[in-house]
Amino acid sequence: MLYGVMTVLFVSFSLVIYFFMKSTTQAVDQYSEKLSLSAESNMRKLFLFADTRKLLFVFIAALILIPSALFAAGAGVVLAAASVALLFMAPRVMFAQLAKRRRISINQALPDALTQIAGAMRAGSTFTMAMQSYVDEYKGPLGQELSLLLREQRVGARLEDALDSLAERVQSEEMDLVVSAALIANDIGGNLAEIMQSLAETIRRKLEMEGKVGALTAQGRLQGTVVSALPFAILIPLIYYEPEATLPIFNTLLGWIFLGVIIIMVTIGGLVIRKIVDVDI
Repeated sequence: MLYGVMTVLFVSFSLVIYFFMKSTTQAVDQYSEKLSLSAESNMRKLFLFADTRKLLFVFIAALILIPSALFAAGAGVVLAAASVALLFMAPRVMFAQLAKRRRISINQALPDALTQIAGAMRAGSTFTMAMQSYVDEYKGPLGQELSLLLREQRVGARLEDALDSLAERVQSEEMDLVVSAALIANDIGGNLAEIMQSLAETIRRKLEMEGKVGALTAQGRLQGTVVSALPFAILIPLIYYEPEATLPIFNTLLGWIFLGVIIIMVTIGGLVIRKIVDVDI
């Protein structure tokens, strides 16, 4: 009787472990596939070409090794868990920063590109030929986007659809102005060269104003960053030099409450400062 009960328990426990491991494996595979597709899509938008499977392997290895190393070094469960959260956020933040830098580079190159396109159109070139002449000379982010627009046209896409795709990829107000002007001129007619020249001057003045505002508000942005990071920059050395005074923050309920209040207040303060110095042109 006892042998039968033990056999049933062993089989039941084995089945539970099997189904748990199977479901966990499926969840990991689905997450890996989703992360790989997302990374591939983001990299394609940024014109970055790499093996996403290798990048996924590096990400998973970092996700395992860095928290384990922190925990083995005595950093504690809190810092190990915080490193896991930061690693999960890292790809999204990295792609967002790369997209922002690319958008800024495109906007800065746009006035000169419009001036060159307008000059080529005055000399007798069509809008498409003028863009092709710019793409042949410049290979930066804007040249890549215009080259993709021209390739879409060659495979049969209408100019309107290709311009809409360009605006959707770049996601900037300046490019939206250019696309809207080109679409309107294509629909109702008009001197597109003069429109492009006028847009070039408008965008150039807008970028100059944004640069002046950015320079004037740089101190405020730096103050917000310093004020937000200062409590944690002070806390990290104190953990090693005064562990008796600081470790209760992480080991007691009252310490966790204080830490949560500090994080919330610092976050609110940083967001308020950033909102104050964020001047929209």
